[in-house]
Amino acid sequence: MAYEIGRQIKELRTRDGRTQEEVAAALGVTAQAVSRWEKSACCPDIGLLPSIANYFDVSIDRLFGYDVERKRKIEELCEKLAKMNRENNGEDVSMSECIRLAREGLLEFPANPSVMLALADILYNAGYVRYGEFHLTDGEGYEVFDVERHKKYDEWREAISLYERAIPMFDDGDEKFAAVKSLATLYAVTGETEKAVKLAERAPKISGCREFLNICGLVGKERTEAYEDVIIVLAQRLVEFIVHCEISRNTNSPEETAKAVAKALEIGDAVLGAGYRDDKALRAYLARIELFLADRLWESGDGDGAFEALDRAYERAMSVGEATAKSQPECFPWFCVKGSREESIKDDPRWGDWVERCRK
Repeated sequence: MAYEIGRQIKELRTRDGRTQEEVAAALGVTAQAVSRWEKSACCPDIGLLPSIANYFDVSIDRLFGYDVERKRKIEELCEKLAKMNRENNGEDVSMSECIRLAREGLLEFPANPSVMLALADILYNAGYVRYGEFHLTDGEGYEVFDVERHKKYDEWREAISLYERAIPMFDDGDEKFAAVKSLATLYAVTGETEKAVKLAERAPKISGCREFLNICGLVGKERTEAYEDVIIVLAQRLVEFIVHCEISRNTNSPEETAKAVAKALEIGDAVLGAGYRDDKALRAYLARIELFLADRLWESGDGDGAFEALDRAYERAMSVGEATAKSQPECFPWFCVKGSREESIKDDPRWGDWVERCRK
């Protein structure tokens, strides 16, 4: 015990750039006493431990080395759970086991926000994997969520509760904002739209996002590269939002939707062809959008146009890599709720030829 406490005190003192004399003066002991602690010749009096912890702004557990071990265990657990959750994305490979391990982790670390978030993410995914997301059409022809069905998902109700508890514990950052996005989505699909709007109102406007602020704070080459990063991100988001808008609108004919999606693809191609840095993620994304375009063209009765779009999807995917090309058939139709309509395109002989081409 003396060794661990002494090692922690020395590490914390060095971290803060303080001398043994400064530590001694703050704690009301001699510099020789601090030196003896750090050499593990003796331990501080037990009554001094709270003062030492407060002085270095750490927990008493940290002084005993428990905090470091605890942090390591939590990080390893969350990494394992995240990996398992990814493996269950879209297919129930080991969802129950994943949930069980996350619940055991929360029992061991009941107040830890990272473990709470891990279980929330798993339950969020479990709702989609086990039951799916269902859509209806409202009286004006717009697409809406089947909230009465979604409200019955135990997984989603529990995920909402966990997100609501965990999010306030995090400082602003990627982990927090990803959780906020998931919570907003769950509010929407379960009919809590007012809560989703209030959640969004607490976030910064687009002009205050990280990518835009990066531009403000940089100069020269770095500023130019930051501009390119933002252009790539905005292009992908704009294409995505056009497609989502068409899906949500649900009042346009397949032919009208196909025209809008084709224009969206032109935006992506214009950015890729403008001489900015190449971006494989954007190219892969546009390949997926071609799948959605093919689906809409087929529904409009333009079979030749549909297979031309599938060929373009293949070419775009191949420009990223063979693995991306091979995944195209499984991703069709992109952006569509599975089972929402008959995929009669697969009965066309050209479909089998296209699949074989993708999988070569």
